[in-house]
Amino acid sequence: MEFHLVYAGDSLKSAGNSNRRTLEKHAIRRHLHEQIKRLWETHPVLKTYAAKTVEIGGNGERLAPPKPFLDYLAHGYSRAGVGFIPLMTEANGLVCQLDILMLRPEGPGQIMDSAGDIDNRIKTLIDALRMPDNASEMRNKEGDDPDPNPMYCLLQDDKLITRLSVTADRLLFPDSESKREVMLIIKVQTAQIDPFGSPWELHL
Repeated sequence: MEFHLVYAGDSLKSAGNSNRRTLEKHAIRRHLHEQIKRLWETHPVLKTYAAKTVEIGGNGERLAPPKPFLDYLAHGYSRAGVGFIPLMTEANGLVCQLDILMLRPEGPGQIMDSAGDIDNRIKTLIDALRMPDNASEMRNKEGDDPDPNPMYCLLQDDKLITRLSVTADRLLFPDSESKREVMLIIKVQTAQIDPFGSPWELHL
């Protein structure tokens, strides 16, 4: 399966303290939630899975009545009272490759810093693509609406990314005055590495 996610804003920064980056990561996660939810609603195979019901719980116990498949996923991947629906999980055997086009007001290039590390802005994005590990990674800005529940995300864990390609170029919007502004076009290609996993998990 192949699809694209798009992010545009000024919340992708390479500097700042860890608390600030936590707010930025979760803001991006919330932003991408709507696109991934729409994918589940429109992709023929994902729509089929979303319509399924299951009769087992997270620990193998029987359920009465049967539970919708997406509720089952959200229950199994809940954090701080919010159910997450990751597209790729260790259980369903899905992994992905990411090709990222990063457009910024500054000139093209500059993906690597002087120490040879990938731009911290890409690290921030990768963390935002996965579900949070715990409540400390779910901080919102004051005045934000509550987190959607369930929340759709791309990954259970960023180790499910098997290849990462980043291209940087100049953002040519005439009103791009902020050095923090960025537009990301993320091409996602999925692959199945375990076609014999749980029958109640997602298979594409």
